Amino acid sequence: MPVAKAARKAGPVEAPADPLNDLDARLANYHRLHAGGEEDDLYSRVTRDIVVSGRRWRKLANERIKAAGQTMARWETLFLVAFSGQELTQSDLARLISIEGPTLVRMLDLLEQEGLIERRQSTADRRVTTNTATPEGRKVIDQVMGITNRMRAELLQDIDPAELQTTLKVLGEII
Repeated sequence: MPVAKAARKAGPVEAPADPLNDLDARLANYHRLHAGGEEDDLYSRVTRDIVVSGRRWRKLANERIKAAGQTMARWETLFLVAFSGQELTQSDLARLISIEGPTLVRMLDLLEQEGLIERRQSTADRRVTTNTATPEGRKVIDQVMGITNRMRAELLQDIDPAELQTTLKVLGEII
């Protein structure tokens, strides 16, 4: 019986072995008090799993690349600076990474102090600062890419490639 219908007929759902991860129990308890459809439940599960997957990936990746003195936010910024195929302004980077300008400026300042990027005023517009990865920055990118590639293999190697393609297709439709 679907969660929504079962919840309206029964009392509170018994606590699961892992209560922090049991969305079904929470949805069932919600449906005891509120009407809702199976489609809403499916959408809740999908969006929750997308969010939790991203958070878990980032947490695990941050733990692994910490040895390289990096975080995923720093690495993502450095990677975009190095491989975007064009000089990105601070505004471009902030938009791509989804962080506020002042936060990005602090990060760029640190990357520059560590010799991983160079920052220059644009020749076209002196109000604009462009960023370029240094050879040392590219070494860090290679080091972190090696770590994250191993992580990807660990996490995804047992999943059928056709299912991974379907995942990419679905995520592409969402974003």
